[in-house]
Amino acid sequence: MTSPNTSGPRIVAPDVARGLALLGIAWANVSTGWNTSVDMPAIAYGGVVDGSVVDKIFVVLSAMFAHVRGLPMFTTLLGFGIGLITMSQWRKGSSYETARSMLWRRYGWLAAFGAVHCIFFFYGDIMLVYGLLALVLIAMLKLKNKTLLVIAAILYAVNILWWGVLALLSLKFDGMNEILSMEMTSSQTYLGYLGTGLATALLSPFTAFSAMWSLLPLMILGFVAARLGVHRDVAKYAKTLRLLVALTIAVILLVGLPLGLGAIGVMPQAVGLFEGFNQAFGYLTGPGIAAGVLLACQGLQQRAEDGATFSWPLRAVIALGKRSMSGYLAQSVLFLTLTQSFTLNLLHEQGAAMKFCFAAAVWVVTLVCAALLEAAGKPGPFEKLHRRLSYGRIAA
Repeated sequence: MTSPNTSGPRIVAPDVARGLALLGIAWANVSTGWNTSVDMPAIAYGGVVDGSVVDKIFVVLSAMFAHVRGLPMFTTLLGFGIGLITMSQWRKGSSYETARSMLWRRYGWLAAFGAVHCIFFFYGDIMLVYGLLALVLIAMLKLKNKTLLVIAAILYAVNILWWGVLALLSLKFDGMNEILSMEMTSSQTYLGYLGTGLATALLSPFTAFSAMWSLLPLMILGFVAARLGVHRDVAKYAKTLRLLVALTIAVILLVGLPLGLGAIGVMPQAVGLFEGFNQAFGYLTGPGIAAGVLLACQGLQQRAEDGATFSWPLRAVIALGKRSMSGYLAQSVLFLTLTQSFTLNLLHEQGAAMKFCFAAAVWVVTLVCAALLEAAGKPGPFEKLHRRLSYGRIAA
């Protein structure tokens, strides 16, 4: 979740992407991990209260733009960050063993942060799984790009096959719709919440193994993109980047839209089918979103290298992207305090529209805090701690 600190001008696009994606993550999580309204239609996508048309619109938008969108984009950028750090180490003349040990420390600590977060704050945590998968990727540093891409393709083919079969089975077995559309449920006490978090953390090795088929391929793609220097020569790779964007648009329209329509009752028999397809193909939107942001930020990158300043909203988004770990963890603190039945329970029986507004408000709070830290010249508190633990006192 943290931005790598490498030499040369800072790359604008990853920070913009992380900052914006945190809104998508808050939007998706508010309907699943933080949901306290379990008895209403389309609850997995926010829910519809009393047939509200506005809620139905936001259910469809959530299925199209939130679920299995921000997570895969962050995953791609995590691999990209590992690639940037690796290339920085090679430029410094570090040995393979030195680079590997440094990366192990960095992403081992990321996993440790994730374990604490998972147990005490949010059992939907992703940092623990990210850290474990990063350790797998680090073990492949010596492999050639072509070999890595073949591995990624094979792994993701298994993901498509698995979820594709489940999606098709949903047409024959009604129970599959419920399995494919399951959402997290809230605990009634903090003690129960801790128990769920502890159980989730203990099961994380198995979760990481299952995520190898969907998330590890995206990490590999990001890693290879960094090694190729895609961010430094966008024109050279523009055709590939546009193809990834087109693929993302296709998934949103051909999978996300039918999924949302099914969730609001237009074709309810297809919910399980398209939820399976979303799990099979939705992760491909991660590289596509990252590619779209990279293409859109070409002019911004040139302005940054020329020393120009940006408008304050853009500066705030970039500031949050630079502090994405702190922003992600702050979301959990805010959501935990505001949404659960044993806290303020503010989202009880609210529908998709209100949940989106709530998620956006939480994101804005983190945005403002990041902007204030940027203005003060301060890093995110968890980025600072993570860097200190990973690299020692000199780098803190």
